[in-house]
Amino acid sequence: MPGFNIDRFADLAPGVLAEYTCSICRQILDTPVTTTCCLRAFCEDCINEWLQTNTTCPCDGQPLTANQLLPTPKMMVNTLDRFIICCDYWEDGCREMVPLKDLKEHTVDCRYKDIKCSRCQCVKTWKHDCIKALQAMNRNAETELRTLRMARDRQNHQILAQCRQHLCAPELLANKMSADMTDKTLAIIRQQLTEQNSLYLVCQHVVNQMELEFGSQWHCWADRRPGSST
Repeated sequence: MPGFNIDRFADLAPGVLAEYTCSICRQILDTPVTTTCCLRAFCEDCINEWLQTNTTCPCDGQPLTANQLLPTPKMMVNTLDRFIICCDYWEDGCREMVPLKDLKEHTVDCRYKDIKCSRCQCVKTWKHDCIKALQAMNRNAETELRTLRMARDRQNHQILAQCRQHLCAPELLANKMSADMTDKTLAIIRQQLTEQNSLYLVCQHVVNQMELEFGSQWHCWADRRPGSST
């Protein structure tokens, strides 16, 4: 994300603004890093986004990679931390002015933080932009979806591995099939557990093979919760 809007800071002299402004977003530095070529400070997100499509420094044109970025000197960071900034929810009524280093802590507890925009229903922040807010919400949803899919895939892999451990001696907790039907069913399940690489495909192929073998009038019930039958 870009730096902090200059309008949020109280009584910053022009000379201070120039020294602590990111040359890319033209805002007050947020999580600054320094280049090795010209020793200029940039917001970490700004310069990393720049380097995704460029191979030179935006200030002096010298070759630059992300590996050549250095932590900004502590003295500069300490000065930034003392800058007085208004709350993220100033436009929603909060009139707190806090040192920059305390902004995150204040924002977490701010009683104005949950006010939502009437247009997009996203939480309003400083200089609220509905499109950007919705884009951020979409990115968060995509990240959460990827996480859930990865968790599902891991769980399915574990279940498949456990099933394969019992191929030679399957455990039947409840069975009302005839001996012949039981043998044929177990043979189908063993084959699909061996051939398929996902739990979904195992189930799909077992159903297909069962319908070929027994028609469409068969049914089964499976439940692995404690105290249940399978």
